Amino acid sequence: MAAQAPVQPHPGQGQAPTPLQMPLQTPLQTPLQLQPVVAADFEALLGLRVRAMRPSLEALGRFAPERARERFASTFLPEHMQHIVVGGQRVGCVTLRPKPAALRLDHLYIEPTAQGQGLGAQVMDWAGAQADWRQQPLELAALQGSAANRFYLRHGFKEVSRSDFDIEYRREPCASPGDVVRQLWAHFQARDWAAARQLLHSDAVIDWPASGERLVGADCFIAVNAEYPEGWTLHLLSVDALQDGRAMSMVRVDHPPQAFLVQSTVRVQNGLITAGLELWATCEEPPAWRTPQRFAGLTPLQRQAET
Repeated sequence: MAAQAPVQPHPGQGQAPTPLQMPLQTPLQTPLQLQPVVAADFEALLGLRVRAMRPSLEALGRFAPERARERFASTFLPEHMQHIVVGGQRVGCVTLRPKPAALRLDHLYIEPTAQGQGLGAQVMDWAGAQADWRQQPLELAALQGSAANRFYLRHGFKEVSRSDFDIEYRREPCASPGDVVRQLWAHFQARDWAAARQLLHSDAVIDWPASGERLVGADCFIAVNAEYPEGWTLHLLSVDALQDGRAMSMVRVDHPPQAFLVQSTVRVQNGLITAGLELWATCEEPPAWRTPQRFAGLTPLQRQAET
């Protein structure tokens, strides 16, 4: 078995590519990064594919090194590929390429020595987030008889067709992260805690750094919010959905005689919030020394509710 390879800068590239961090990982997930692939990676990734696929292909009597090379070369598109990296070591790869009305996932391979750690599930969540942000289906194919079929079915894929050796799958898009966040704040304002709970993954983890608290589990998060002393009103100021499955929102909370601003960043996975970070601040007048008369360019900021 070949050793897992560190990802090194390529000649002429200078520094290694800036890694794409997986957003808002939960405490139990293995830290994972995605890094761009270049054409010079072909041989290394072909070897990875052979190591990952060989057991399934041999079980079906279809393992042939030259056919593996030809098939991989026919769909090797480095501009749409990513290394899967853990601790600076390449442990897998994945291709996610756009089609006119869908996203196509190919070449999701994990080194046999790195399997069983949930890495494939994290990458699948990332790919699903891309599709949900675009509001497009996610498509892929799996070898008949391989364990990958059960994996894809668990992640919401449905079989759409079969060829002699492969099964084609399709996953329809879930609610976009921005829509999920808008619904959550609307349910909070309506005190519809049951509806809000339906938008959260059961194992969601929400951090409140200002007070040094972590809320583990959807039931805990809902219970704490439901117990907050009454008399408050929410005003949604903005929502921005990010392509990696996160959504950022800004909310003003009026609770006389005080008012607060909360900046919330959540990760949405398959239409459910799985992790979040909320930063709370008290609305207050600026100090007496900080005035427009003293500092040119300083002006009062008026925030309006989202339209």
